Amino acid sequence: MAEDAPPCEWAGELEEGFPVGAGTMTFPNGDTFEGAYERAGDTSQRQGGGKYTFAAGGVFEGEYLNGQKSGVGSLVFPDGGKYVGAFAEDLMHGEGVYTYPNGDVYSGMFSGGKKAGSGSYFFKHSASTFMGEWGAGDFKEGEWILRDGSTYKGTFAEGKPVGQGTYNWVSSGCVQTGTWAANGAFVGGPIVAAA
Repeated sequence: MAEDAPPCEWAGELEEGFPVGAGTMTFPNGDTFEGAYERAGDTSQRQGGGKYTFAAGGVFEGEYLNGQKSGVGSLVFPDGGKYVGAFAEDLMHGEGVYTYPNGDVYSGMFSGGKKAGSGSYFFKHSASTFMGEWGAGDFKEGEWILRDGSTYKGTFAEGKPVGQGTYNWVSSGCVQTGTWAANGAFVGGPIVAAA
């Protein structure tokens, strides 16, 4: 015979057996939530500000609406990554900043938990930045700003330049437009002085 899952433990007020108001909920897996619950029919949901600590590592502090992360909050992941910004329906959605464990930083828009819209991604190791438009988590179009301030403008796929684009080298003041071949080589046109 299978055993029933252990119940959640609630330290706070109850209304007809449902958690209401401020308190602390401890879940069977060791997760805890400190904040308010609100009665919603035959259930009770996290509502308003709160702190959810994951037993496996990670913490969310911010706003809840109808039991889901919604509004402004911060989420620290088990790997040390951190997101601070807007949430909707339990996902990163709207404007925010995601700092990766390796020191990279994305600042911009999210949709449905992925980078989407205007944003910039700073690569700590190379001290370069992607700045422009994102979709479904990938950089699509914009400017790649290199460590010395030189830039490349064009379209991108899977983190690499594709199609036509233009380099602008700061040290020489020269510009070159060209196309990326299928083998990943840049086939450039004439190098000219910047206007």
